[in-house]
Amino acid sequence: MIHLEKHHGRIHIILDAYNMGDDLVVMISGGDRPHLGTITAGDRLEPIQTVQLQNHKEFYITEEIAILLRKEFPGNFAICCGTHLDQITKEEVKLLTDLSVELGIELINEIRKGYI
Repeated sequence: MIHLEKHHGRIHIILDAYNMGDDLVVMISGGDRPHLGTITAGDRLEPIQTVQLQNHKEFYITEEIAILLRKEFPGNFAICCGTHLDQITKEEVKLLTDLSVELGIELINEIRKGYI
């Protein structure tokens, strides 16, 4: 398992990644009410597929990480994400998204090191 975190102001994001055989499950959560908002799955060869639950917009995070991950990870992967911050500002939305993608890049660096 890989556990990564990012903090900035009132934003706190957690990324946990687990092996499932040769595959990878990534969970990104944070904010005031973590939840399951979006799931993106894929591999190196197939198109990325996203399920957006209700009106959640975490696909901005999951799809960007999926595009990066498919270049580095040889197996199937699923990225589950749900972050919610009460009364979030536009600046915080951008920061939350940027921090989440940074965690995805850190995950890829850990994979390159052989930690998963």
